[in-house]
Order: sequence, then C-alpha cells, then structure tokens
Amino acid sequence: MSNCVSNLSKFLCEERVEWSFIPPRAPNHGGLWEAGVKAVKYHLRRVMGNLRFTYEEFLTILNQIEGVLNSRPLYPLSCDPGDFDALTPGHFLVGRPITAIAEPSLTEVSDNRLKVWQKQTKNCATYLETLVK
Repeated sequence: MSNCVSNLSKFLCEERVEWSFIPPRAPNHGGLWEAGVKAVKYHLRRVMGNLRFTYEEFLTILNQIEGVLNSRPLYPLSCDPGDFDALTPGHFLVGRPITAIAEPSLTEVSDNRLKVWQKQTKNCATYLETLVK
C-alpha cells in the first residue's frame, strides 16, 4: 500500500498537479455556489417529498426552482421607493428579469379531476405560494 502511495505522489509531483480544497462557508472559495446548491436541494426536498417523478417532471420542477432562485432581488435598480424593480441573478444570465408565462390556477380544482402532471403542478404551486407569503 505504501508503495502505491509513493508512486502516486511521485506521479503527481512530475505532472505538477496542485490540490485546492474549498473551505465551507467561504465566499471567496466557492461558499457562494455551495449555498446555491444547498438552496436547490432544500427546495427539491420540500416540493418532491416522497413522491416519484419521471425525468421530464423532475426537470420541469428543477427549472421552476431555478427560476425562483434566479428571481430573488439582489439590489434595487432605482432609489425611488415606489419602484419595485430589483437587480436579480436573472439579469446576469439573460440580461433581464426571469419571468414565466402564467399558468392556470389548479389550487381550487379537486385532486380526482386532475391528471398526474396537474397534481404535481398543483403541489409545486402550493409550495411556491408558501415561499412568497
């Protein structure tokens, strides 16, 4: 075993491989993007719970979570207190705020009248409404 370790360390020195570790909660060492990953995981667990989704359904939920996280305000665009426009991560991604086409509200429709994807959309919408409140 020690022979393998010495051979590996010799190889790494010859190839000039440098290791860099990212300390947790250090914004200058990747802590910011790690916080983003943590936020996505948190929202995925809250939306999905114990439900099983197909690949397409999972991607749809993931895209909606991405839109919500990239729509969080970072800084106001104006000093006017009546202007609610804010700089968001979406501005850096697409040059404007990320907006979604409004979907019909399914919260008032009983579950037995909904298709599978509509039930999942309803669960996701109900959860996202709790975030806004």
